[in-house]
Amino acid sequence: MNEKINRKNILIVDDAPPNIRVLVEILTKAYEISVATSGAEALEIASSKTDSSRPPDLILLDIMMPEMDGYEVCRILRQNPQTRDVPVVFVTANTDDETLQQAFESGGSDYVRKPVNRIELLARIKSALNQLELTRKLLEEEKLEGVLEMAGAICHELNQPMQSVMGFSQLLLDDISEDNPKYEYIKIIKEQIDKMGKITKKLMRITRYETLDYIEDTKIIDINRATGDR
Repeated sequence: MNEKINRKNILIVDDAPPNIRVLVEILTKAYEISVATSGAEALEIASSKTDSSRPPDLILLDIMMPEMDGYEVCRILRQNPQTRDVPVVFVTANTDDETLQQAFESGGSDYVRKPVNRIELLARIKSALNQLELTRKLLEEEKLEGVLEMAGAICHELNQPMQSVMGFSQLLLDDISEDNPKYEYIKIIKEQIDKMGKITKKLMRITRYETLDYIEDTKIIDINRATGDR
């Protein structure tokens, strides 16, 4: 069950049922398959966020289709923030320079020739998905690095006011007796500020970290498992 859920979802877009059957037969053992028989249907499926029809991880797109050809479909996909990063592999019988130029200019990631060769198809899909995963990891790392730099700057700015609060808290503790009801409250304030100070110092020293899954496919830095050399 989990293995099935984790499989990549490929959207096949072709107006010819025989072509669809060939692709489904090759891919169905390794991937989850969605099918669209027109450009309009492909765009609807690709931008869907429902549980029953999640956005595809890759699109196999026929070029020659009525009403809306593959070039137009790909251009629209690239304009939509939900689908602009989804790899599009064109499936075409024409591999002349003009056809391929239009395919790549419209936003295609790669192409596969018709009649489809099983080994070539699987290799190009694997390559496109690997490239997507690598790109996502690099973007995530850059994002987290930026977050760490910002966190370091914020911690630096917070350090002085926290030191002031800690110092004044200590002065108050020294000025009142321990049997005073306010003593415990002030003591708690000082302890919490001290805890905040330790967290900010740790944040400023982080150079290696691990992440935790958060919400909606986002990740956060696991401070408890982070280490630093600074």
